Amino acid sequence: MREGTMVTGEGDLRIHYKVSGDGEPLVLITGLGGDMLFWRSAVRALEVDFKVIVFDNRGSGSTQYPAGGFSVSDMADDVALLLDHLDVRSSHVLGWSMGGNIAQEFALRHPHRVRTLCLASTYMRRPSRSSFAIGRIIDAGRKLGGDAVMSLMNALCMSEAYYQEREGKVNGNGRQVYDIEGMALQKAALDAYDINGRIGSISVPTLVIHGEDDIMVPIRFGEEMAECIEASEMVRVPGAGHILRPEDYVEGLRDFIGRQRQD
Repeated sequence: MREGTMVTGEGDLRIHYKVSGDGEPLVLITGLGGDMLFWRSAVRALEVDFKVIVFDNRGSGSTQYPAGGFSVSDMADDVALLLDHLDVRSSHVLGWSMGGNIAQEFALRHPHRVRTLCLASTYMRRPSRSSFAIGRIIDAGRKLGGDAVMSLMNALCMSEAYYQEREGKVNGNGRQVYDIEGMALQKAALDAYDINGRIGSISVPTLVIHGEDDIMVPIRFGEEMAECIEASEMVRVPGAGHILRPEDYVEGLRDFIGRQRQD
């Protein structure tokens, strides 16, 4: 495993990243408020076959970024900068939730750098109800701290089965991965983002994966997105919520990438 920080020439952007495994490069882009730890189980499953690249987005984890707001386009260009730093000309790209928006924008801005695209639990424009709820969660986090954010976000992201299994047990693992103000900046970037009207220009082979029990982003958002991308396939995961387990998608992703190699 290789861990490091990519520093831009001006030094105002410092992207924290990890690389593990061998094989074709695969970039994993996480969602709102999340850091590289989100992918720890997925990395273990995928590093057997791929060179897996994970990093902290602007507003999350250990990445440092210029003061003020930023856009989804800025975060997509950060992926390109990181690949340059790692001497990776092109990569498979998997984006989850907000990471799916970054992945979409990356595929539009840098199409020659995307071998295949996987969009998990994502959308063309964020649901209004979820944006409202996340706004209130951020307000609560400013008063109550990161633990409150973790619990409330999980309530929207995890499935009914997850909570049935844990009913009466103590939830949470003590991690506080949320930078509240960074999360607010990420939300502002998402609120301004809408790929409707442009998504049809994505031409790389695309796999859309969505949980059937996702209440943060109902499955119709994934279905609408898949209909707009000509070179796409969709996998619906029964019983899954917004957060997908590696066993929900790893084998399907391997199969999808393998079939593109054959073509």
